[in-house]
Amino acid sequence: MNIYVVEDERWALAELETLLARYEPEHRIYAFDNGDDALAAAADLRPSLVITDINMPGIDGLELIEQLTKLDSAVKCMILSVHDEFEYARQGMQFGVGEYLLKPVKKEVLYQAVDKALNQLEQEHRRRDAWVNGSLAQMLLAEDDSVPDAELWREWNERLYAIVLLSLEKDPRIKGWKIAELDFDAWLRQLAQPPYPSSLIQCVGLDCRQRVLLVPIAATAQTAAMQPVLLRLYETLQQLPVPAHMAVAIKEESRPLRRAYAGLKDSLEEHMIFGMSTYLPFGAKPKEAELLSVWDKVRIMEVHCKKGELLKGQEMLGQIVEEMRLKRVTKRQLRLFIQDVLFSLKYHLLSSGSDKISLNDLQEDVRCLNDFTGYDELFDWLKEKLFSLYCGQEPKDLNPKGLVPVLLQHIHAHYQDNISLQQFAAEHHVSLGYLSRMFKSQTGTTFSDYIAGYRIRKAKELLSGGIERLQEVSQLVGYEDTKHFSALFKKFVGVTPMHYARKRPTIK
Repeated sequence: MNIYVVEDERWALAELETLLARYEPEHRIYAFDNGDDALAAAADLRPSLVITDINMPGIDGLELIEQLTKLDSAVKCMILSVHDEFEYARQGMQFGVGEYLLKPVKKEVLYQAVDKALNQLEQEHRRRDAWVNGSLAQMLLAEDDSVPDAELWREWNERLYAIVLLSLEKDPRIKGWKIAELDFDAWLRQLAQPPYPSSLIQCVGLDCRQRVLLVPIAATAQTAAMQPVLLRLYETLQQLPVPAHMAVAIKEESRPLRRAYAGLKDSLEEHMIFGMSTYLPFGAKPKEAELLSVWDKVRIMEVHCKKGELLKGQEMLGQIVEEMRLKRVTKRQLRLFIQDVLFSLKYHLLSSGSDKISLNDLQEDVRCLNDFTGYDELFDWLKEKLFSLYCGQEPKDLNPKGLVPVLLQHIHAHYQDNISLQQFAAEHHVSLGYLSRMFKSQTGTTFSDYIAGYRIRKAKELLSGGIERLQEVSQLVGYEDTKHFSALFKKFVGVTPMHYARKRPTIK
């Protein structure tokens, strides 16, 4: 905050400067030996607190206070007076004078008065900032150009400034959101562009994962100076445990704030990279990745799966997912690609039969992709989809190679029950050892490890969904022995079920 000291006696002014030096550098002290100079300085550098003498050459202390409160009604004022001026000084009450300091000013009295005034200012600033932030959030999120406050609307809609949108993805493994712990004040000071100080930059919290920085600028050319600071901010966001996305744009004077924000938000969502952080600088126009080579791998995967070679199909799926990661595919492009892949696989599978194909049977709901934070989750989900697609038909013969998809379908449908490989082999008249070897060759794992891994994945879904009672989760996935389930969970996940549950976010 800026503290003005106005005193025409030079020795008294020097003493006040020395005493108030204890408030630096958190606050800045400006000394004037007359009211005219103080008033002129306030036109560009607004004071938060003014300590002024009454009788001075030019305008006196009361006139100075009157003019300053017209410029800014929030300014706090104190009067320096001698005993015979005390009644005269009481007139200052109509201008909001908070304290009367009798000359000569005692050090303890001065500090007590200044501390009180600064505390009041900080409280008022916090209340004002909270109100402004709430109003700006309402203005940004409203579905129309609503006006929460006409003066605030004019202030923020008629000004030229840069908009910085910061967004963190939701991850059920992370408790809380680190964005709230970032030192935004430090970034605001670095982003400030003359003639606007950092105090005029607004950091608006839209929710626990999104922030909008509104940085006033005098001209669009000033954005060049902001680029290095924004890049460092993005590098800081990349260190967080979840993918972070950042986009910046210019808000023209003639463009409403809400529409500028909505355009920036749409642009970020369209170009947000799946599974990793994204940065869209001023005027960026990213290109979509070329996926023709990925489609070639899809066809190879389809051939393997149709032959019942699920392990080879799974290996090709891994190559598909890895290539999309290297190509830095956007979330939007990923959703469209996965939807097209599943549509194509289902169409080719169903068209080989005699029944008519319904368009509704070919559609696949891929909205769950919005909740995925990485390619590991994507691979597991696609692998399960793949197995489900090619595990729906009874084989025409009793070849164990054709029985593996049927067994996988049985596991997915009845994983909570006691599933016996020996019983399944007997029911289908095949050797237990032969079926066991064929299962491992097709899935890459043993029957017992596969069913345990599938049950643990389902347990993770239950824990992430809010079910925290260990016994309940254990029984829902097919384990009566809670201790055995807990040990198995730790073997697969690396932590106990209760530790995994506690890492869920507490903020919705």
